[in-house]
Amino acid sequence: MIFLRRIFIFTALLLFFNMGNAKINGEFDPTTNFKLMSNKALDSILQDVQVRDSLKRIDLIKVNEALLSNKTEDSVSINKALAILYSENNNAEKASKHIKTYIKSTQDLSILNDHVFSEIRNEKPYNDLVKEYRPNFNFSAIAHMLTGVIGIFMVIILFAKKSLDRTSVLLIGAFVLFHSLFLIHISLFKSNYHLKFPHTYYISTPFSFLYGPLLYFYFKRVVQNYKLSLKDSLHLIPTFLLVIWLLPQYMLSGTEKFYLLLDGTQSVLNSTKILVLLKALSLSIYAIGIYNIYRNKKRSKQTEDPEFKSRFIWERNIMLVFFCYVLAYILHGTVVVRLIEYEPFNFINAIFMITMIFYIALMSGLRPEIIMNASSSNSKQTEKLPSIKPKPLKYEKSNLTESLSIELKSQLTELLTHDKVYKNNDISLELLSEMLGTTRHNTSQVINEHFDMSFYDLINYFRIMEAIDIFDQDEKRNLNIIDVAYEVGYNNKVTFNKAFKKYMNKTPSSYIRSLYLV
Repeated sequence: MIFLRRIFIFTALLLFFNMGNAKINGEFDPTTNFKLMSNKALDSILQDVQVRDSLKRIDLIKVNEALLSNKTEDSVSINKALAILYSENNNAEKASKHIKTYIKSTQDLSILNDHVFSEIRNEKPYNDLVKEYRPNFNFSAIAHMLTGVIGIFMVIILFAKKSLDRTSVLLIGAFVLFHSLFLIHISLFKSNYHLKFPHTYYISTPFSFLYGPLLYFYFKRVVQNYKLSLKDSLHLIPTFLLVIWLLPQYMLSGTEKFYLLLDGTQSVLNSTKILVLLKALSLSIYAIGIYNIYRNKKRSKQTEDPEFKSRFIWERNIMLVFFCYVLAYILHGTVVVRLIEYEPFNFINAIFMITMIFYIALMSGLRPEIIMNASSSNSKQTEKLPSIKPKPLKYEKSNLTESLSIELKSQLTELLTHDKVYKNNDISLELLSEMLGTTRHNTSQVINEHFDMSFYDLINYFRIMEAIDIFDQDEKRNLNIIDVAYEVGYNNKVTFNKAFKKYMNKTPSSYIRSLYLV
């Protein structure tokens, strides 16, 4: 605007001098209204400038289009110049076309933030281009990214816990980890950041045929206490073949991957369709296998044990969530292969995947002993306790024979499981030895060799398991923690809390809160 005012002043001065010259030459009309002429001149000058600028842009566009048609080496700069010129001329369609060509040539997405396109900022072709290519974290992208990060954090915590069954942790941990990485990959696509990091192309695809086997063998482990063998590695063959098939894609340069991500080709689209169909088939097959394991357990084991019920509820819930996820993925597949044109199916698939990760993460924090088969290593059933071990060095000179040791172990097991001597708050090694009719030294040796713990650890362990049974059976959840502590043999709440946290990795109050979820 200041520039235009300066043009007006300059023109007015020019007219003034011309008027002086006209007056001298007898050409000046004294009746002319100079003030009125000045206002009209300003509008005329502004219109004249706009027309001349428009004509100038049209000339520049013709020149640049001619250069571009001659396949000049500087096509990148010409495309950018044409995009700006068409934008200034309010031709959003052609401006967007040259912006896209420029992006393909340079991989420079920052051009979409350039202020020179303010003239077409509200036009549909330009807005469609921005939506398709400009990096931007929307709600969906943030939700996927956040869930993926939470899943990875949960896996780290699980692997740090040493009291859980390592095989169960490995299987469910890998299941959650691969899904979390997949969710982060989806987040990059939904925010268009995959264009800034083209080497993420197909990075999570090798996990496609691992989800089913991991959850299937996890179920076999926690339900049947199944031990993995070498033959189970046959389930990895589809993944191995998939990686070999993807190797040529991984070997492409960043620029080549960028082109594929930007536009894609028919072969890429066909490959995606095939992968989606095969993944849906894999998930369905393993879902059937998981259901058979669950059904057999439901038929063969009917018990009122609270821990069994809690584990059974967990297995049922995760199976149902997984089934919903598989069904949602199949519906998503119908959209990908163009059998159905219904966009919400894509969101349903993501919702169940996120729900599954959140549920596993929540349960792993509240009840890790339930979902990680913790009882397999610290069972309350004493018949599963380890058999006698070779005598430690300090017992080499002991007179305790193996047959007597086994007999004392049987008597001790009876005292603990049926008589529940640990409920006596005055229980001691001496008193327990009197009950067994043996020496203090022999009792200590039997506990160390057969239970692999000290006397105090053994008593605390059975007390805590008894407390857990009481909490599990309290359906109204109105018991006081101190009353339970007294009932199982403790003299104060502090000692009870310390022992409980040692064996359960949480306080009694946290454990009670977790029961509401199950």
